[in-house]
Order: sequence, then structure tokens, then C-alpha cells
Amino acid sequence: MPPGRATWMIGPAWDLAALAFGWLPFYLWLVLGLGLGAEAFGGAPLAKGALEEATALAVLAALAISYVHRHYTFVVVYGDREVFSQRARAYWLAPTLIVAIVALAKATSALAPATVAGIKLSPWQIALFVTGAWNIWHTLQQRYGMLRIYAGKLGGGTERPEQARRDRALIWLATASVAVALPLLRPQLLAGHVNARKVGRVLAPLAEAWWAWALLFAVTGAFAWVLLRWLRHELRAPATPGQRAPRLAMMGSTLLLFAVFLVHGPVVGYLCFGTAHAVEYMAFVHHYGTKKYARGERRGAAAAVLGDARVAVPALAGGLLLVFWLIHEQRRTDVYLVYYTATSWLHFLYDGWIWKVRRPELARTLELGARPSASA
Repeated sequence: MPPGRATWMIGPAWDLAALAFGWLPFYLWLVLGLGLGAEAFGGAPLAKGALEEATALAVLAALAISYVHRHYTFVVVYGDREVFSQRARAYWLAPTLIVAIVALAKATSALAPATVAGIKLSPWQIALFVTGAWNIWHTLQQRYGMLRIYAGKLGGGTERPEQARRDRALIWLATASVAVALPLLRPQLLAGHVNARKVGRVLAPLAEAWWAWALLFAVTGAFAWVLLRWLRHELRAPATPGQRAPRLAMMGSTLLLFAVFLVHGPVVGYLCFGTAHAVEYMAFVHHYGTKKYARGERRGAAAAVLGDARVAVPALAGGLLLVFWLIHEQRRTDVYLVYYTATSWLHFLYDGWIWKVRRPELARTLELGARPSASA
């Protein structure tokens, strides 16, 4: 590797503050400002009323940030003629089809629910489950994609399929480890939210099951083994510590986000993970847009909005926050719920289409010296 080669996507300060640790201010506000999970650091637990109020405010802030980032995708797709032309028919049909599916699920939510494996499920509950599961996949895959971009900039073997598989395995083994460890080692953390309490009651018998502890030992052991192999191959890359820093920071940040679940519980953990996803996404899109459109060779809404980050940040993000504020009083209406859920599905779907590191244009725009082996 050339000794002076840059491996940061934008620069050390920006990458650390916006891509790797953009969630940290939100986390500090939740714990130190609102007091959610502050008892982990010796603070007094919130009373029921204060806890509900703090949780509602935290959720509203997280939803606002998520609302903003989701619509960036639509600017990239519908504001760039070249991007849109690659799947023009799909970009016309997908919104109609998804809105119809979500609206039908909501319209039939009052019907008698079907029973699946002893659990009563309405079409709307199934739609919400799909949204939640897809959101988890989408969020973790974005972190994986960031790691692959940094691998393409670092090279030295980190861009190869073997290390790509270790990147993915490490993220998903961390997910499995936290999912198993939380109800077994920290069941008290499931008492902070009504839905978490329901899950806690269902999972409480696991503490008496030998196989649950065996599963915990297996997944944490596998995680530790993959982590050691990952580190060994990272340190083998012919690079300086500063050149390795971007990938190490991104993976370290990801593992710290998982630790938040075990320290403060699923509510704080989920909100921090979702906010991290939104902040890093917006930072990435602005960086990509500046690189792609700043030369003024392309026209269209995407180029006008994303070509200059000094204009894009206040204009696009501020405008979307204003829209969210204007319509958030309608968030319990059927129309709003269908709109919010449908745009979530479209965001997940479109991101899977447009943000592929193996796409030549994306790799060229991000100045990847070694083409990563997997998609972002």
C-alpha cells in the first residue's frame, strides 16, 4: 500500500464524528439529559410518569431523525435521471404496490386476527413485524457496507471475500449474543417499556433452561473466535495504524452500540442504533453527493440539493424536519401510519438497489482503490 494513501472516507474528524460515532451525542442526551438508563451509572431510576415522558420524547426525536434520513433516498432516486433510468419501471410501480399492500393491511386490522403458532396476528401486525425485521437487517447491513467501503480504501487483503465474511459474521454474531444474553444476564433491563416487559415475561422461563445457557456459551464463544480472527487479519494488512483506524473505529463503534443494549436495555439500545443509522446515512449521502455532483456536470434535483453540502444540510434536512413537525400531530391517523410505514419499506428497498459497493460508479465516486467483494 502506498504510505500516504488516504483510507478515511472524508477525513478523521468527519468520519469519527458523523459516520462512526454520530450516535454518541444522542446517547449522552438520552442517559445524562433525559435519565433513561442512568441507573447503570449510579443515577436514580425514573419514576413511572417521568420514565414515560422521557421515553416519549426520546422516541419522537429518533423518529424525526429517521424521517429525515429516509427521504434522502427519494432525492437520490427521483432527483437523478441516470439513477432513475436504471430501474424506471420498478421506481414507478414499487410505491403503488407497497402503498396498496400497507393500506390493505391497515384497513383489515380490525378483522378477527389469524392464529399462527398460538399467536394472534392481524395483517397490520404482520406489516409492522416485517417493518421491524427489515429495519434491523437494513441497519446492520449499512454498517457492514461502511466496513466494506473502508476495506476498498484500505486494501491489503481486507477487501477480499474472506474478510468480508468475517465482517458480516462478526456483526450478526454480536446481534445473536446480545439477543441471547439480555434476557439471561440482564432480565431487569426488559422492564423499561411495556412491550419489553411483555417480551421479558415470555422469555423469563429461559433462565431455568440449560439449553439457553448452552446457546449463550455457543454464540458468545463463536463471536470471540471470529473477533480474534478478524483482528488478526486486520493487523496483517500492510498499513500504518492511522490507515487501519477507519475500519477499526467503525467496527469498534458498532460493538459499542451492541454494548448499549446490555448496559441500558433494549429501548435505549434500539433508539441509539436507529439514530446512528440515520446520522451516518445522511453524512454518507452528503459526501457521495458532493463527490458526484460538485463538478456541475449533471443537472436535476439531486445535483441541486446534494452538490453542495453547505446548502444541502440546512435546506434538505431542515425542510424535512419542518414537514415532520407540521404533520406529527397526525401520527396516530391511518393515513399517517400507512405513509410512514410505506416510505420505510420503499427506503429499505431502494437502498438495497442503489448502494452497492460493487457498482463501478459508486466505487469510482468513493475512490476505492481495491474493489470490495460484497454489497453495501
